[in-house]
Amino acid sequence: MVGISVDPPPNNSRMVGKLLLPFPLLSDPEGELIRHYGLWDDEEGVAVPSIVVVDQTAEVRYLYSGSDFADRPGDDEVFAALDGLDVHLRRITGGPEIQVGAAQARERSVRPDKRPAELEQLTNYYRGALFATVALKKRFAGWGRSGRKAFREVSAYQKLLRRYRKALEETVELKRQET
Repeated sequence: MVGISVDPPPNNSRMVGKLLLPFPLLSDPEGELIRHYGLWDDEEGVAVPSIVVVDQTAEVRYLYSGSDFADRPGDDEVFAALDGLDVHLRRITGGPEIQVGAAQARERSVRPDKRPAELEQLTNYYRGALFATVALKKRFAGWGRSGRKAFREVSAYQKLLRRYRKALEETVELKRQET
């Protein structure tokens, strides 16, 4: 399992260290692989938040493309896709391959702001996003029947934000304990 980001390798390395990710974070600075899978949002100039399960032959076995950064499938759905894969590893040669050198990845990126976010910035971001959802829920609650669906959507989004924020706060505390 790997994550793929349009950030250059040094930024990804710092993010893996900051968040204590249990998997590597690969760099696709020009968005070639992301575009190959049709996961680039030209209008916003960003990668679409996605989960792609690819087998050893490079066949896509599962693809979830979110409508926004908080639109994610449930763990059970992803694990079910992974359970269907052959677990025997073997090296396969040939086929399409995208290679980017470290220098190219550092210098050329589709990411408009190449600076990585600090953990404290992420904590503040999630706090602000959660406050925004509280205001939205209050508004939707007054819409009657038409607001109920929006109210449920915002509630699900709040649950996701709280989960991310809790995990982030735990990571910040682990980093504090290390120093």
